[in-house]
Amino acid sequence: MRIEENKGVRTRHVAVETSMNGKTVLFTGASRGMGRLAAIELARRGARILVVGHNEARGAAAVEAIRGIGASAEFLRADLGDGAQVCALAEAVLAGGQRIDVLIHSAGGIAPSGARTGEGVDRGFAQNFLGAFLLTRLLEERLLAGAPARVIAVGSGAHRLLKSVDVDALMCPGKDLSRMGSYQRGAYQMLSYQTAKLAVTTWTYGLARRWAGRGVTANVLDPGIVKGAFGEQFEGPAPIRVLITHVIPFFVAVGTQRGSEQYVRLATDPALATVSGMYFVSGKEKKEGSSRLSLDPEVQKRIDEAAEAWAAPFLPAHLLTRPSASPSKNGGTEDVNVAVSPAKAKTEGL
Repeated sequence: MRIEENKGVRTRHVAVETSMNGKTVLFTGASRGMGRLAAIELARRGARILVVGHNEARGAAAVEAIRGIGASAEFLRADLGDGAQVCALAEAVLAGGQRIDVLIHSAGGIAPSGARTGEGVDRGFAQNFLGAFLLTRLLEERLLAGAPARVIAVGSGAHRLLKSVDVDALMCPGKDLSRMGSYQRGAYQMLSYQTAKLAVTTWTYGLARRWAGRGVTANVLDPGIVKGAFGEQFEGPAPIRVLITHVIPFFVAVGTQRGSEQYVRLATDPALATVSGMYFVSGKEKKEGSSRLSLDPEVQKRIDEAAEAWAAPFLPAHLLTRPSASPSKNGGTEDVNVAVSPAKAKTEGL
């Protein structure tokens, strides 16, 4: 709200807090850290929070904290690295009948190097990317039917360290890491994490293209380095582990409270209602924030095809054929080519 007074009296600006009354936020990774703080703040503003996580105790504690401020919350248990559990999660959400105003993909982290899904996929890649991909595919019709809505996917600047992409190495890992040293195991974990965050970024750009003009926005949030539990399962050499979990965070990381504010802004700010296909770094829109690989059409295609093939067995028949993600000039959509540059796809927003 802007208050202006004439005749020499100074102009001042008063920030208006956006209400979330009547809104439903589906929030993966909301049981601890930045996610939990952001969920509490969104709830304080009136939103009903569906807290998604795999840890029952942490999820229950997050719900209790939200209800403790007089707000509404429910815990939905699901391991985002397990396709069957993601399907059950989607079924529970759809059965509730409510619209989804904001979907936040924040679950993830570094998984044990030798962990695999039931399909043999690297578990870290599944937890950090494939689970979000499948959940969104299963909820896409509800999101579009209830537009305006927002989808926020948490990325990481770590993806910019990749010089090339080998998705097959994570979809069908063949290395026996149990016989490798700590350096090799740690390097594999970081490769998995970086590739997953690259996949999250390029996939979100594709969502923005596909949904252009349909009332649902999709953006990537790179919160920067934030103090928290990241790296607690890192298997690399002890000096590197200390560097990742203690030294670097001590000097450059922001606190979880400040980090959580970025989530809240992307979920509520009216100024971002029609912004889609953008990369936000520490809450600020950065047109060139993601890597060149994330804008490469061939990389985008390989990641999308791999994720779609993995998700296919979990999808109902009517979802096996989906709308093209290619820019279109018909139906009121813009010709948005985020493969060249992530652009603002003008849609009707929240």
